[in-house]
Amino acid sequence: MTLLHVGSSSPGDPTSPSGQGPLKIRPPHLEYGDGEAMWRLARESGVLEENAEYTYHMFSHFFRETCVVAELDGLAVGFIAGFRPPDRPDTVFVWQIAVDPAARGRGVAALMLHGLVERLSPDVQYVDATVTPSNEASQRTFRKVARDLDALCNETVLFPGERFGGPSHEDEVLFRIGPIDPALVEARRSAREAEEERQAAEQQIQQRGGDAAGQVAVAQ
Repeated sequence: MTLLHVGSSSPGDPTSPSGQGPLKIRPPHLEYGDGEAMWRLARESGVLEENAEYTYHMFSHFFRETCVVAELDGLAVGFIAGFRPPDRPDTVFVWQIAVDPAARGRGVAALMLHGLVERLSPDVQYVDATVTPSNEASQRTFRKVARDLDALCNETVLFPGERFGGPSHEDEVLFRIGPIDPALVEARRSAREAEEERQAAEQQIQQRGGDAAGQVAVAQ
């Protein structure tokens, strides 16, 4: 699994999100075209292994409960593809994470992980993912999420590099976050929702103020 910033948009691209709107964390929807968006983000990364587009349509349809899309200005700017191992229903395994450069600086990867944990709690109390030793960004993200949740983050080699057919594949280190306290997850959810309500109220006040100022200007 790799966490990265990918080059799927550019400042001059009219389809590139402005980065000014609110970030929405949601499950993927096949009918929204999220499977194609996830595939594009992964393919254009230049780092994630190539997988057929069908793989991402499959995840967005059959595994949508354990997947996440981050949406900014109506465009998908990040995703998590994950699943619950059949023999460990209390665990979600994060297979891939990708984040578009248009969303950097917002902590999108951590927000997606927290959104996934909130959705699956209390049934899921562990988050697993494999990270290569050179992928320091992923390591920091998973350790931060573990700290946020006051949970352990155990790190052990799951797939040694020599298991892979390539000439120089790194070890895949299993990061296992948990056990995660459902009460803490619920407290974080309540605090997030309260903050979202506060921000929405502030935006409404600002909007009303702007409308009033425009009416005065027109009257003059």
